[in-house]
Amino acid sequence: MDKKDLEAISKIVAKYGYVEWTLVGFTPEKDYDIFSYFTDPAVLPVFKVVLVSILKTLEEYLQKHEYSYDGTLMNAGTC
Repeated sequence: MDKKDLEAISKIVAKYGYVEWTLVGFTPEKDYDIFSYFTDPAVLPVFKVVLVSILKTLEEYLQKHEYSYDGTLMNAGTC
């Protein structure tokens, strides 16, 4: 992600009163990228716990519902 993209995101989230933000992107190859900005590095351990919890919950849901995501988001458009 380019520096100008990170600055644009920071301006948008600051508009709504957020100072910490994170974007997580996943690929079909099961890779992921995390782009984040924290004004207080002390929040990182908490962020890690929350992220792992969210991903475990998502995994459990997908296993229970046998959801196929192939192409679903691809047809939704881009932003």
